[in-house]
Amino acid sequence: MKKVSLVAAARKGTGKGAARQARMIGEIPAVFYGPETAPMPIIIKSTDFRAAMKEVAGTNPIFNMELDGKTRKVIVREIQRDPVTSKVKHIDFFEMSKTKPIHLSVPIHFIGLPVGVKTDGGIQQTNMRELEITCLPDQIPEFVEVDVSELGIGDSIHVSDLSLENVNVLSESQRTIVVISAPTVVVEEKTDEVEEEVEEGAVAPDADSDAEAPKEEKTEGKEDKK
Repeated sequence: MKKVSLVAAARKGTGKGAARQARMIGEIPAVFYGPETAPMPIIIKSTDFRAAMKEVAGTNPIFNMELDGKTRKVIVREIQRDPVTSKVKHIDFFEMSKTKPIHLSVPIHFIGLPVGVKTDGGIQQTNMRELEITCLPDQIPEFVEVDVSELGIGDSIHVSDLSLENVNVLSESQRTIVVISAPTVVVEEKTDEVEEEVEEGAVAPDADSDAEAPKEEKTEGKEDKK
């Protein structure tokens, strides 16, 4: 598990006004808590947090947080973002106990190219991107590897197929992680034959063409009888 350092400080003011002022000077309001720690409002520099997240992108990191002269091992429990700008507004940091299991989700990494995709033109359908687990803090995996290289058309991998050491899997065992589906066949409508039949068929008479006019009733030779 990759560990990255972060520096935090106790937050003096609380409430929306104090949080807004912190953001204006480039700081992120946050809270620090754990199974043996009461919630504590803190702040971290937004530049430091962005740099740390880039360094651990794609993993499930543990941060070594420097706070009040002590180094504490924490993970990010929740990040709140502005719905318009996507800027981080607030973070929940959870301090881990060395002796108590922790409940979290780890990313799933797929390795290999399925045989069904490579040779038969199948489609790899991924149904799960994360796996819910519980384990001791020092046993947290960065990710879970799933080898799909031997999968053919119709083959799949379920949660129950995974074998992980020092980890208890909480995700439902019957859930499908990945499946290889048969290629989709697109049937195109044949319009050429229809058009050809129209060309060879009789052409409907034009409205302006000569047509037999309706016969007018002959009135010549008829005299009104009195």
